[in-house]
Amino acid sequence: MPFQYVIKWYLGDIEKITVEAWHRYPTTKKDKEKPAFVIGKLEGNRVLLLRDKIYDIIHKYGSRKYHKTIKISFPPDDPKAIAEAYRIGLSAAVVSNIEDNDSIQKASNYVLDVTDEEIWFWTSKLLNSAIGPQKTISALCIVSGTWEVPKKGGKLNSSIYQKNRESFA
Repeated sequence: MPFQYVIKWYLGDIEKITVEAWHRYPTTKKDKEKPAFVIGKLEGNRVLLLRDKIYDIIHKYGSRKYHKTIKISFPPDDPKAIAEAYRIGLSAAVVSNIEDNDSIQKASNYVLDVTDEEIWFWTSKLLNSAIGPQKTISALCIVSGTWEVPKKGGKLNSSIYQKNRESFA
């Protein structure tokens, strides 16, 4: 894999979680100083949703503490570990984009419980420049059942949406 995946968990007054991908073999100064891309970022009280999962990852892969920041590095050649990094990153990205507090737990549970194959599917969409992160995160929110899709030019009638949704379930 060309990237090294890292979780940074800041434990200050406002907790922050950032899941980053760094170049495994940096060639420029910029590659050494900044991540190649950020998979997901979450801050505030919503970090509580991911704490249990992060504690599990710390016990599995270890961590280093730098003042108020805990850094977890994933083994670069372990596909299961990399899938876990993307799982946490996608979950953080989805939870940070949801405004409705009732939907946050549902979205978090969905992303944290999907199979590794589904994580790789969403990762491929996230990294695809034609689709991009915003459309991928929006699709994940929709699939997890947290957003309603508005009709073109107006809002979707929620009762019709609910009937159609139940008929497919």
